[in-house]
Amino acid sequence: MRHGWIPLLCLFFSLGWGAPQSEEEAASSPIDLVTRLSQTAIYVGDVFEYRISVRHSNEFSFVTQEFEERLVVRPFELVEFQIDQKVVGEETLLDLVLSLVCYEPPGVMEIPSLNLFYYPSGSLSQAGTQQDIPARVLKVPSQRIQLQSTLLGEGDRLRDPVRLVPFPRSNLILPALSTGVLLLVVAGSIIAGVRYTRKRQEEQPDQLERLGEEALHSLRQVQQKGPSEGQDRDLYLEVSKVLRRYLQSRYGFLSQALTPEEVREELQGSTDPEFASQVETVLELCDRWFFEGTTSPVPNLEDLCSQAVNLIQSRSLESP
Repeated sequence: MRHGWIPLLCLFFSLGWGAPQSEEEAASSPIDLVTRLSQTAIYVGDVFEYRISVRHSNEFSFVTQEFEERLVVRPFELVEFQIDQKVVGEETLLDLVLSLVCYEPPGVMEIPSLNLFYYPSGSLSQAGTQQDIPARVLKVPSQRIQLQSTLLGEGDRLRDPVRLVPFPRSNLILPALSTGVLLLVVAGSIIAGVRYTRKRQEEQPDQLERLGEEALHSLRQVQQKGPSEGQDRDLYLEVSKVLRRYLQSRYGFLSQALTPEEVREELQGSTDPEFASQVETVLELCDRWFFEGTTSPVPNLEDLCSQAVNLIQSRSLESP
């Protein structure tokens, strides 16, 4: 019986190596675990991010296959799940990103703890099957988050009754006076504009009357020169100039640079066709004798002046 303890010792070591590693043993492993919530308080329907970051040596390999199917996060609902692994030197960075949402009544909610399983690297190829490999567990602790209500509670208010910036009423005096002065200036400008418009309208008939009197006076002077100067062609040109100058001032177009036909076309848009035709006839006779001279019949200067006078006098009865 001296050597009877040897089989018992072998059995003890074999049982200890084949059993899953406890949480205390996992905690002593060279693994760093960090958890982070994007928000510590949410409203119903808010989607937030729960990130689990694990830094471990390349001696271990975490099981990530079908992790999403085995994931239980009630009372939360999983919206999106992402896994990212990076090897940095002799370490591996594992990131698990869970996008969660909750539709439960308001209160303190708890994301349940999660178990992450890992194995020594290369143990699968040595043992052959996963059932022969001793599993190790890394427990991710539960996380608390406040689910807030969108409804108002007792004492809650939609608006803060306290003024953010106190504003004395005495400070309103200067803006009120400035506004009053501005209104007076605008009103005065409007009144002045109305008066100026009325004055222009009242002066317009007087101005047209003066234009007509000046044209008639010029035509009478030309008519008086006719018997003494005979058939001077410049007198016919003077009749044409006086009549054109009056039409230009009266109807606002450049009659001095137009032919008698073009003058008639301009006048037809502003006055009656008969008056426009009579103006064309007088201008045509004056221009023809001035430019053609003895090659055309000589029109009677007194008759032309009388016709031009009658045309101008007929416009004095017309409204501007």
